[in-house]
Amino acid sequence: MHVCCFVSGDLEASERIRSLERERREVTITVVDLSDGDEWTHTESVDCVLCHDSVDVTAIERIRSERPAVPFVHVIGSRGDEFADDVIAELRPVDDWVDEDRLVSSPSLVVARLRRAVERAAELSTARERASHFSGLIENASDLFTVLDENGFVQYQSPSISDILGYEQDELVGEYAFDYIHPDDTNRAAEVFFDIVTSETSRAGRAVFRFRHADGSWISLEAVGQSLPTDTPIGSDGDGREFVITSRDITEIRETTEELRSTRDQLQVILDNTPAVVYMKDLEQRYLYVNPAFEQLFDRSRDEILGKRSEDIHPAVNVEQINEMDHEVLSRGESNKYVEDFRIKGKRRVFFNVRAPLFDADGDPYAIYGIATEITERKEREESMQALAEAGPRLLECETMESVGSVAVSVAESVLNQPITGILTLDEPEDVLRPLTLTDDASELYGEIAIPRGSGIAWRVFDTGELYASSDVSSDPAVLNLETLIESEIIVPLGEHGVLIASATEPRNFDEHDIEFATILGAMIQGTIDRVDREQQLQTKNQRLEEFSNVLAHDLRNPLAVAKGYTDLTRETGDLEYLADVEEGVERALSIMDGLLALARTGQGVSEFESAPLKQLASEAWSSIKTRDATLRVESDRTITADLGWLQQLFENVFRNAIEHGGSDVSVRVGAIDGGIYIADDGPGIDPEQRERLLKGDSSGADVRFGFKIIRDVIDAHGWNLSIEESEEGGARFEIVGLR
Repeated sequence: MHVCCFVSGDLEASERIRSLERERREVTITVVDLSDGDEWTHTESVDCVLCHDSVDVTAIERIRSERPAVPFVHVIGSRGDEFADDVIAELRPVDDWVDEDRLVSSPSLVVARLRRAVERAAELSTARERASHFSGLIENASDLFTVLDENGFVQYQSPSISDILGYEQDELVGEYAFDYIHPDDTNRAAEVFFDIVTSETSRAGRAVFRFRHADGSWISLEAVGQSLPTDTPIGSDGDGREFVITSRDITEIRETTEELRSTRDQLQVILDNTPAVVYMKDLEQRYLYVNPAFEQLFDRSRDEILGKRSEDIHPAVNVEQINEMDHEVLSRGESNKYVEDFRIKGKRRVFFNVRAPLFDADGDPYAIYGIATEITERKEREESMQALAEAGPRLLECETMESVGSVAVSVAESVLNQPITGILTLDEPEDVLRPLTLTDDASELYGEIAIPRGSGIAWRVFDTGELYASSDVSSDPAVLNLETLIESEIIVPLGEHGVLIASATEPRNFDEHDIEFATILGAMIQGTIDRVDREQQLQTKNQRLEEFSNVLAHDLRNPLAVAKGYTDLTRETGDLEYLADVEEGVERALSIMDGLLALARTGQGVSEFESAPLKQLASEAWSSIKTRDATLRVESDRTITADLGWLQQLFENVFRNAIEHGGSDVSVRVGAIDGGIYIADDGPGIDPEQRERLLKGDSSGADVRFGFKIIRDVIDAHGWNLSIEESEEGGARFEIVGLR
C-alpha cells in the first residue's frame, strides 16, 4: 500500500510518519513537505493520502482536486480540538483521521485505519461505477422511470417521459402524480401505491391505469412500483422514503387486447346463438367444446357431452361414418366438406359439415374443429324436385286408374315426406270417397274407409277445390275423428276425380315449398287421370265403333237381304203372303238398329242420379216394348237412385230378352232383395255354361250380344254387381246388388 504524506515544515511529524514504513513493511511512505517546495508527482500510483494538520485548507482542497478518488486520512495533533472538529466535519465517506500520537504508540492501528480507508474508497468507486451504469440505463431506457416520495409527489422522471407522455423531463417534478391519472383509475392506482408505502417491508405492486398525455389524450400504462434504497442516486435529496415506478406504454397492447376481447365476445355470442352446430374434439375424438345448438340437437347439457366420444353421443348407425370422416381430416391434414345424412331421435337430419384440423406451434394436429349447418329442408326440397321431375315419365306410362294411383301415391310419399298417403276417388253410385291406392301406413290406419258426402275435411277440399295444409288436424272442426292420431296433413284436390291425402302422426309446419310441390303434384295426378279417362273412353268408343261396323257389315245385312228377297218374290209372283216375311226381316233390322242406338247411349257415361219407385220404373219400361200376351208383376215399391235413363234401358233389354226367349205369353216378376233387385221369368231359362259366358262378356248372336251388352254397361257404370240364377219357375233370374 503506497501512502503519500503531506506536511508543511514540521520535521518531527515527518519522522513520525516515516516510522510507519519501518514498523510495517507492507506500507510505502512518500513524504511531501510543502514548505520546502516539494511537488506532487501525478504519475505516481497512490493508494492513500496522509495530510498533516500543518497543511492549510487551501492546499488540502488543491490536493483533493488533483486526486479526487484517493481517500484522505488526516493526522491531527498540534492544532488542537478546534481544528479536529473542522476537519472531521468535512470528511467524505472515503476519508478518515488519526491522532498524531498514535503514529508512534499504535502504528498497527494507524495502518489498519489506512487500509480500511483504501478498501472503503475501492467499494465506493465500485458503487459509483454501478450507479453510473444504472443511471445510464435509466437515461436511455424506453420504459419510464418515476420516483415518488411517500406522499405521491414526483421527485424524478427519466428522459423517456418525452417519448411516452410528451412532457419535458422535469416538467412534472413536484406534481402530485395521481392528479394526472384518469379519474376512473385513480382509486385502484392509489390503493396499490399506498399499500406499498404503508408496508414495513420492501414490497412491489402492479397497477394498470390511464395517464394524461401532454396533448390531453390518455395513455394506458402498466406500472410496477417498489420502495427505493435511500442511497440510490436518482431520487431526491430529501430524508423521507422514496419509491421507484417503472412504467411502460401498453396503449396499443391494451387496444389490441380490447379488440381481441371484443372479437372473442362477439364470436362467443355468435357461437351461442348460431343455429349451426359447432364442436371441437381432441385426437382421441373426445369432445372438448360444443355450442348450445349442439346441446339442443342431442338434448344433453354441455357437462354431459364434454369428454365423451362419438359413440357415447350419436346413434350407433351414425358412429362409423363420423369416425371415418374425423380420421380422414386428420390423415390429410386439411379441412374437408361433407354432407351427412343422419337419423337423430328417429328423424332424418341432413347437415353440411366442415371439419378442419387444428395445429400447435410445431405444426402437429391437436384437435378437430367442426361446423355443421342443417340443410334437411333444402335437401328434402331438392329430392322433392327430383321426384317431381321423375314422376312425369312414370305417370305418362300409366294406362289404368290403378297404375295411376300406385305411381301417384309413391311419388307423393317421397315428395311430401308424409308416410300416411293415399288417393281417394269419388264413388258416384254410393256418393262416397273411397281409397284408390294407399301406402301401408295409410292402409293400417284407415282400412276400408268410405267417407260420405259432406263429411270430413276431404269432402270439403273436394267440394271447394282448395288445398288444405295443417299441423294441427285435430283442431279442425270438420275432422271426422276427434281422437285421430294424425297431427299434420295436406289434402290436394284432384278435380272431379277425388283428393290426394298425405298425413303424418307428427306435427309439421308446411312452408311455401311444400304447398308448391303439392299443387304441382296434384295437377300432374289430375292431368294423368284425365288422360287415362279420355283414353279409356276413346278405347270404349273405338270398341263400340268396331261393333257397329261389324253389325252393319254382317248382322244387319242378313235380315235386309231376306226382306229384299221376299220383296222380289212378291213382285214376280204377285203373292202378297211373302210380305209377312218381308215385314219380319224389316222388323229384325229395326230391332238391331234399336240395339245399336241403345248401346251408343250407354257408352256416353252416367249423367245425373235421380230417385224413383221401382214399380214406376219397371212399368214404364214394360210399356215401351211389344209385350204381346206376356205379363209383368212388380212385387216391391222400394225407391231406387240411379241414372233413370240408363236404368230404363236395362229393364227394356231384360224384358225383351225374356219375351224373345220365353215366348209371347211369358210371365215376368220384379222384386226387391237385400241391397238390390231381381228380375225373374218362367221361360226356358239359361243353362249354367251360357250364364258363365255371359257374365264374362262372351255372348253369341246379335240379339243376345246387344241386349246383354247394354245390361252389363248399365250395371258397370253404376258400380253394381250382377248374377244369373235359375228362377223358382225354372226360367232365368237376374239379381242386381249394390244399389243405393
